[in-house]
Amino acid sequence: MSLKKSLIPILLTSALFLAGCNEEPLADTKIESSQSETSSVVKVSYLYENEDYQLAISENMDWQLESEKETDNLNVVLNDDTLTALVSSVSASNTFEDIKKELIKGAGNVTVLSESDDFLSYKSKLKNAVRTDVYFKEQDELKNYIITFMSQTSEFEDNQPKVESLLNNIHFNEKE
Repeated sequence: MSLKKSLIPILLTSALFLAGCNEEPLADTKIESSQSETSSVVKVSYLYENEDYQLAISENMDWQLESEKETDNLNVVLNDDTLTALVSSVSASNTFEDIKKELIKGAGNVTVLSESDDFLSYKSKLKNAVRTDVYFKEQDELKNYIITFMSQTSEFEDNQPKVESLLNNIHFNEKE
């Protein structure tokens, strides 16, 4: 599958966010799992879980599941009051460098704020600028993950604890 096809859902979601389109969140979806620990049972409550993709997101702060779309890749959209997060699987054959180039190209008129081996941050040059932070997580020989956060640039500082909380509550290839 080409890099362009794998990034279309990410770019479409970004475009919708930038255009100001916002739908009401779906009903609060919560999945409870249980785990045995030396003769005691501990309940872990998940905001989202997908065993096929070995992905689980623990409930945290005010995040809500907005949507899930599973085609060739998985795309999960989460919302907080002033912040949107997109967790997407991508083919392991796509390098983060290629993905960064495609994201910048698809985003249009933006300023790159920060860039590293596994992180990209940019903001739009619109009057009400939107900041996008993209984290790359290597997974296995078949897939990797991109975690994208989008918010108004003016809300960036206030949203940092929410970003950190969600990043710390996304679990790959593990059972709690």
